[in-house]
Amino acid sequence: MRCAPLLLLLLSAGDAAVITGACDRDLQCGGGMCCAVSLWIRSLRMCTPMSDLGEECHPLSNKVPFLGRRMHHTCPCLPNLACLRISPSRFKCLPEFRNEDVFF
Repeated sequence: MRCAPLLLLLLSAGDAAVITGACDRDLQCGGGMCCAVSLWIRSLRMCTPMSDLGEECHPLSNKVPFLGRRMHHTCPCLPNLACLRISPSRFKCLPEFRNEDVFF
């Protein structure tokens, strides 16, 4: 009877998780994605879609492809969007304001 708990322990130790989309650099991800830090496991980087209109962003996110290792959990905004401040500590991807957009 004493062998049963040991056997269960050995069986449960054999389970493992496979993480799909894990990466180390942007070049390992498909188009429209970057290799961002996971929200749940800081040592893990995942292929993440670039931020779209209205989504949160980080103003210091590097453009894609970035040859180094990203330090934030969000990707930069899609082309033609900019990471703009909406409150003292929040940023969102919004259309980039340009002088030629203003008509008098």
